[in-house]
Amino acid sequence: RAVLEIVCSLAPNQLDMQQQICNNIIAWTEKEKRTFLRQRVQAKLASVLFLQKKFGEAVTLVDGLLVELKKLDDKQLLVETHLVESKIHHGLRNVPKSKAALTASRTCANAIYVAPGLQSSIDSMSGVLHCEEGDYNTAHSYFLEAFEQLDQLEGDGKVVEGSALSCLKYMMLCKILDSLTKALKLSAKGGVGAKSDKSEVEISGMISSRQGVKYAGKEIEAMSAIAGAASRRSLKEYESVTESFPHELQDDLLIKHHLAFLHEQLLESNLIRIIEPYSCVEIEHVAKLMEMPLPLVEKKLSQMILDGKLNGILDQGKGQLIIYEEGEKDLAMEKGLQVIENMDNVVTSLFSRSHALRTTMA
Repeated sequence: RAVLEIVCSLAPNQLDMQQQICNNIIAWTEKEKRTFLRQRVQAKLASVLFLQKKFGEAVTLVDGLLVELKKLDDKQLLVETHLVESKIHHGLRNVPKSKAALTASRTCANAIYVAPGLQSSIDSMSGVLHCEEGDYNTAHSYFLEAFEQLDQLEGDGKVVEGSALSCLKYMMLCKILDSLTKALKLSAKGGVGAKSDKSEVEISGMISSRQGVKYAGKEIEAMSAIAGAASRRSLKEYESVTESFPHELQDDLLIKHHLAFLHEQLLESNLIRIIEPYSCVEIEHVAKLMEMPLPLVEKKLSQMILDGKLNGILDQGKGQLIIYEEGEKDLAMEKGLQVIENMDNVVTSLFSRSHALRTTMA
């Protein structure tokens, strides 16, 4: 186990070698009947498989390991294994199972002392799941808690370098998404993004000067560039940033997923801003203004119509988008239907009672 930890600390990116060492140690522990050591190494192997994105193998291994650990009631290892299970299910995009595993990990953690490094991992995972659910404020709070702990632990050399930087990036991502979501909701009457208050989207004070200096680099630069593109609603600028920083923005699963969501939001915002003044507009003209291929714009407009974000139809014969005016709801009609429904319930009830009465008399 000590040899494995030394290898992992010296060569954190050599995942294939780590997997091979884990498999060799597990084979030896099974031969020597070292149950506790085998379980500890299997938990390490599950985290290595997760990093290799071999989610199927990792889930199978974790499920078997959890059955054994629950019988032994090893709280410390249960906390770590449930946390790995949560990460694996998140990698598989199964958020409900990921949340359940994290809850189990927190429950076990409440009964024992948890090291600051492990506690920061639990907080970070909580932030990830809240971010997936769209609760960006709560997610930011969890990431801030994890970042403060990891920043201190990194200074003492107790955790892998770069852990605090990941949390800082997630904090910036939450701020960007939260600001953009609030700004787009402001313009609900005129369409998403048609009229927006720039003050709501201004991304400022995300990182303090001390943190900015300490963690300055391409990672922070990439997130700042994304924040700038989001605040200006510039789809073209956003796409140029993602091309300029492919490694920084695409390697992380959470950032990659939410930047795809951000792209969709910006695309919808820009489309509605362009078509809002028209009642009928050629799709080719919209594509030309957006500087995007015609099929892509046509596909996105049809999706928005089906999702109810746009009230109109596509006339593909003429290559036009026809937009309908938002009509006011007929409240008299709605109330009338409600009265008829209530009357129907009353008549049905009376019929049932009379039928029961006739049956009793007979």
